[in-house]
Parts: sequence; C-alpha cells; structure tokens
Amino acid sequence: MKDEIVEVLSIEDLQALVPFLIHLPNGIEPTNVTYRKAGSKWATLRFECKVGDDKFRVKEFFLDWFYPGFPKSLMNSFVSTYSDTVAEMVKDRIIFYGKNYKGKYASSSYSLGTQIEIEGGSLAGVRKISQSMEAPFVDERFADLPFHKRSFFANGGRPEWFEEERIASLSWCEPEERLCVEKLCLDSIGFSKRDEKVSRFILVFSERYYSRSAWVEIYESGDRDNRFVYDLRKGGNFFDHFYEGNPIVAFRGDQGPSISRFTDRDSTITVSLSPVFQLREAISVMEGLKDAALKKDLSKFLH
Repeated sequence: MKDEIVEVLSIEDLQALVPFLIHLPNGIEPTNVTYRKAGSKWATLRFECKVGDDKFRVKEFFLDWFYPGFPKSLMNSFVSTYSDTVAEMVKDRIIFYGKNYKGKYASSSYSLGTQIEIEGGSLAGVRKISQSMEAPFVDERFADLPFHKRSFFANGGRPEWFEEERIASLSWCEPEERLCVEKLCLDSIGFSKRDEKVSRFILVFSERYYSRSAWVEIYESGDRDNRFVYDLRKGGNFFDHFYEGNPIVAFRGDQGPSISRFTDRDSTITVSLSPVFQLREAISVMEGLKDAALKKDLSKFLH
C-alpha cells in the first residue's frame, strides 16, 4: 500500500481524520505542515518551527510497537540511550531531552497517547518548543478509544521489524468483561494461539484520553520467543533504579516510565507503565496488574 503524504491547509480540520490527538506549540507558528496517511507506514503529522534563526522539526504519531511513554527516538537499546538524557515534568507529561540517532538535539514526550518527537540544532530551541506543546482540539472520540482501534499494526499494518511484529502477529479484540487496577482499565487484548491454546497475550490498560497507560505481556513457557521478550538487565544509562529479584523492576527518575518482569515455571509476565507514576505507586500498580492477569481466566475476556 503506497503512502500518501498531503499538505495540510487546516490542522483543526485534520484532527477528525487523525488516529491521535494533535499537539501544537503555543505561541510558535507551525509551517510546512504535512500528514502521511496510513499506508505502508503508520499515520504521521510533521511540521517545522523556527526559534530565532534556527529551524526545528516536529513529528507526531501513535506509538503502538513499543512501550508507551518510553523515549524511543532517543534510545539505542532497551536500557540505554544515544546520549545522556535529562527529563523534566511540564504540566502533566514528562519530556526527555538528549540526542537522537542522527546526533541532533532532540526531545521525546508522551501526551494523551501521542508520541511527540522534536529535533534541531540547539537544545534551547528544542526545549522551548517542547515545553509549549499542547492539544488544542481535544476530541471526545479519544476519551475511551481503545488501543486496537488506534493501532496501525493491530489493524493489519505490515511489520518490517520484530518490534512491530510483536503487535501485528497477534489477534486483537475488546474484552467482554471490565477489568481495572486503580484508574487503569483494560481496553484491548492481543493474543496468539498454539495448538488451540492461547500462548501469548498483550493486555493494554489505559486511563481516559490515554493520559497514562500500561502493557501486560504474558508469554507461556512453551511459546517463549526471544525476539519478543526484551532483555531486561542491569546496565545502560536509561534507568536510574534497578531492583533484581522476582520480579525485576526498572524505573526512570522519579516519575517513570517503569517496567517489571515476573518469571515462573509456566510463564513470563512483563508489565510496563508510561509516565507519570512515582516509584512507590508504580511498584504497587505493576504488582496489581500482574496479579490481576494471573488470577483471571483470560479466555473469558475474548469474544
């Protein structure tokens, strides 16, 4: 399927067509606005901004093939980044700053389900634009829109990398029963079968408008594919806190994101949380999500 890139004349009108909430810089004019419709790649909004004489590029999309809230454009592995990164909280989101794979100053943030990536020639300019980003066209249809209806790869997008295949290789549906851990509620289930038995699950939990979200991945021991299970290990420069045991827990800064892994004879369960969760809350919520997944007969949630 061929990608179609169109020039955008009205960003507000575009919001009705886009599978994520658009964010714009407050007080800085976006120029050269284009939108790539979903085709061979996922839908993406791009535009440029000027700060002084410097030009900066902004990209927005729904990140569905990696853990929500992780600054993927700044990361060169599951536990490390291309450069040292710093994080700051602006309103209700965490912004990460560092350098991307191009060696450019860059930021990555997660806001209401939208991945926002900004790059340019100066950190000060990247920071100014990043701090000013807001969602001016909050659309009610996004309040409870589940992962599998937002996701490119859950809707037949063709994967090129194993990370994308983790999502595309599963069958996706809404749960028939309600399951919540605090304010996080199960909105989508992805699963695969082996010998007529479900052997791999991804459960996606979210709060309204995807302000915070979580993944619970369950791999039965007979279907443990190393391509799909990241090596959660001590080391690298991304996580500030790492607790070895069962579960293993890794946490960034004082607001996340965070991830834990529990292993027993029958399965491996990985739980990830987007920012904004403080460490104590994150550990409690991840434990609750893991216990909820273990105690429930997940087949009851499938149509």
